[in-house]
Amino acid sequence: MIMVGIPDSLRGQAKVPHNLFMLNLALFHLLMTPAIIAAGVGELGILLPLALSLTVMAYTWRRAQAGHDQPFVCAHWQLAVRRYRLLLIAYAVTAVLLLLGWLLTQGASDPNMRDILQTVLLRIAVMPVVLMVMVNFYLESSAIFQATNGEVPDSALRRCPADNPPSLTTG
Repeated sequence: MIMVGIPDSLRGQAKVPHNLFMLNLALFHLLMTPAIIAAGVGELGILLPLALSLTVMAYTWRRAQAGHDQPFVCAHWQLAVRRYRLLLIAYAVTAVLLLLGWLLTQGASDPNMRDILQTVLLRIAVMPVVLMVMVNFYLESSAIFQATNGEVPDSALRRCPADNPPSLTTG
């Protein structure tokens, strides 16, 4: 839905959740996670970017639940929360794959073979998150464009108070 007459200040407020999402993806997924892997911190080091990313998600969820005076801004916060759900599903799939990989490697009697299997299975297990990060980069870029142009998906607008005057909406 295109909303006519949205002031620039509201458009800027509507871009905040998407900019925060993009920062989360870039900083914690594309920069910090590979740096921790390259530094050889270990498997527990992977938990730091995950914890920081989950913190940003929790903040976004709280801001979305806090309510907003403007349905346009509210809808964009709700949209970011819905996209975070996709990322959380990817985290869950990765966790299941890591667990399965760990169970498979427990049967290997040779320690070298166990290390090789763990390395291979780790690379496979992280793919759902990597793919979802790329998908979310595309979706959030589109959402920033929509917020800039005063647009919002109807599905996101339905989750917000319907107190916007009919004169502000077309579509």
